[in-house]
Formats: sequence, structure tokens, C-alpha cells
Amino acid sequence: MDKKPVIAPKGRQQPRVKIEDVARKANVSPATVSRVLNHPDIVRPELRDKVMRHINDLAYTRDSAARALKSGRMRTVGVIVPTLALGIFAEGVEALQNRLSESGYTLFIANSQYDQRREFQELQSLIERGIDGIVLVGASHGRELRSLIEQAGVPVITTYVAKAAGGIPAIGIDNESATREMTEYLLRLGHAHFGAIANVVAASNDRSRARLEGIQRALSDAGLPLKPTQIVKADYSLAQGRSALRQLLTDHPDTTAVICTTDTLAIGAMAEARKMGLAVPATLSITGFDDVELAAQMDPPLTTVSVPAAEIGRGAADYLINAIAGSPVPRSVVLPYRLVMRSSSAPPRSSFRPARRGRSRDH
Repeated sequence: MDKKPVIAPKGRQQPRVKIEDVARKANVSPATVSRVLNHPDIVRPELRDKVMRHINDLAYTRDSAARALKSGRMRTVGVIVPTLALGIFAEGVEALQNRLSESGYTLFIANSQYDQRREFQELQSLIERGIDGIVLVGASHGRELRSLIEQAGVPVITTYVAKAAGGIPAIGIDNESATREMTEYLLRLGHAHFGAIANVVAASNDRSRARLEGIQRALSDAGLPLKPTQIVKADYSLAQGRSALRQLLTDHPDTTAVICTTDTLAIGAMAEARKMGLAVPATLSITGFDDVELAAQMDPPLTTVSVPAAEIGRGAADYLINAIAGSPVPRSVVLPYRLVMRSSSAPPRSSFRPARRGRSRDH
């Protein structure tokens, strides 16, 4: 008679594979297996590959709960971004996650939708999970959130801004300086009639506020201060960019240059300009900020400011990894941005001269 297969009793689990099991199979010490898992760069490649083969064969997984009890750390980091619908944040989060993963950290992701109350609630939830570090966006955070961070007692860094605020270190670009230089570039082209479309509706969006300040200061220094009606405040959407441009040109039909604080608003403005029969850049120059993938594919390609989102994400990860380990960390890190001059900007018709296009400038 054929032997019947042995069936394990229902509900009984196979014994968990331990690090000692891997060590016996690979004929090495448990300490060697541990080094392969935690510090693979210091193990000889052939030995590392041998141990990893047995780890995979045995389907060994590390017991994160046990490690957490032993070390007092969960090896987790939490990040709260305004939204993941925007490429500039998605790119940064991806780079953050990749760098953390290389060091054995798991990333929890939450979004605030530019709402400080929701940001506070998401941070509470992350702290309850026992995270070891926190990544935020921007420097504008409510008093309650700052108090919560202090009580949590874990390292925190804010991103996409250059200046530390409220005791929180920062990594990012100088947003105000970037739009100031963009405005000065348009002034050199000969523009004298400006408008701005700014995503400053949300109180927490200090990045766009800084960008608007850069525009205003550059124009004030040039003797061309913006009137309140030359600044249209808009939410972050293509539709808002379209309606904002129509409103701006209704109030100021002589406008020849429109500076937007995001690419999304600029792309919406370009679409509305075409609908209104206005040629870009012959009649109207339009610039953006972020350098999203679509910016270079527009017709004409969009002049903008390139933000190093991936570098910001990697830098935030490195900061937290070092801070959690007790290593020295910088107070803040200012990264370079790039002015990318494309074909959506040109001299106004009244002072037309060949424009420099397709170039980028590092800062």
C-alpha cells in the first residue's frame, strides 16, 4: 500500500528558523551570520554569498520584535508629507526609503494634505508605533506638534527647506533665493509687467511662501513692486493654475511674465494661455518651480527651478541613521538648486532679442 502523506495537525506551525540553524547549515558561527545580516560590507564576498544562500534556502527571517526588545529600537522611521500625488514628494520618499532599507530600517509613510491638525494626528500614530526617527516637510509646524516631538525624544529632521526652525534640523534648498534668481533672469530679458501665481493658501506651505517672497523682493529691488492684484493665490492643481492666469490677465492685461511657485500651477497657466489664444513665450512668458518630469515635455518646454528631491530624501535618511546611532550630525544642510531655462520664457515683444534657452545653472 502506498504511504499516505503526513499532514500536520491543523493550526500547528513549523518551528521558526533561528540564526543558529543558518549557522549550522553554513558551517559558520552565529556571529558570522549576524555580521552578514547587519554589516554585509565587512564580510568577505564569497563568505557572504555562501551564508546568504543558506538564509534563502531556509527561508530565514529576522525576528524584528526580539531584536527590538534587545536593542530598545524598532528600526523604523516615519515620514509625513503633504501629499504623494506630487512627483517632487514621491521622488524624495522613494530615495528616503531606499537609503533606510540599506541600513535595515522600515519606513512608515503618512500624508497631511497640507493640514496641520492631520499632521499632528499622523505623528501621534507614528510615535505610538515606536518609531526611531521622524521626517517632516517644511518648517511651519504647530506648537502642539513641536511639543509632541519633544516628548517623543527621537531624532527628527525637516526637508525641502534650508533653514532649521524651532530646534528642528533641515535639509533642502533656499526657496526664496531660487525665485529671486528666476525673477532677476526675467528682468534681464526685459520684462517689466509681472504677475505671480502662488500656492500659499495652506498655512503650512512655507516653501511657496518663501518662493513668493523671493519674487516680491527681486521686483521691489528693481523698482517694480507687485500690487496685491498682481499676486493670485491658488491651491495646488492644474485647474487652479488655469483660473489664476485668467484672473491675473483680467486685472492686468499688460502682463508679459508670470512666475508660478510650482510646475503644476505653471502647466495649468500654459494650458489656459493657449485657450485664450496667447502664444507662450511670444506674448507671455511663464515659469514654474520643481522641474517635474512633464515640465520638459511641455510645448513649449517649461522654464523652471530644479529641486534635488532624491538627494533630499537620501540626506534625510543619512541624518537619521547617524542621529539614532549617536554619531555627530549637521545642524542643517543646504543643497543646490538649478535654474533650468527652457522655451517658455523669452524677452517681451517690445524688447525682443535672442534668449538663452535650454541651459541650466547650478546654485
